[in-house]
Amino acid sequence: MSGSTPVHNFFSSMKEGDIDRLLDTVHEDAEFCAPGPDTVPIYNTFHGKDGVRKFIRILGELFQNEAFDIYDIVRQGELVFAHGHMRHRVKITDRVFDCEWALVCKIKDAKIISYKMFEDTAALEKAYMKV
Repeated sequence: MSGSTPVHNFFSSMKEGDIDRLLDTVHEDAEFCAPGPDTVPIYNTFHGKDGVRKFIRILGELFQNEAFDIYDIVRQGELVFAHGHMRHRVKITDRVFDCEWALVCKIKDAKIISYKMFEDTAALEKAYMKV
């Protein structure tokens, strides 16, 4: 992972737990989207900095992070693509959600205006659902 983009800074701030610095990487009109089944609270669209704050809060409520690896971050004009692997323990079930992920972000005014995460939604739903 080389170079520096708002996405690098976003992930760095998240890792350090610095929400204010994280929000500095986000455009006022940002749209964060995690598409997936509505049975899992993180699968939704979040708008603006308040929405991103809610997105981060839900992540913390749902998961105990065990691993979050970033393999690549590549910028092409206003788009930033990222790829990696994550392993989270779902707090309400104590099950593990483990998958590769891909992220597409759009940058405007040197900030993230669009964030769309792709992951194994079926695996998370299975780990999240109480049986």
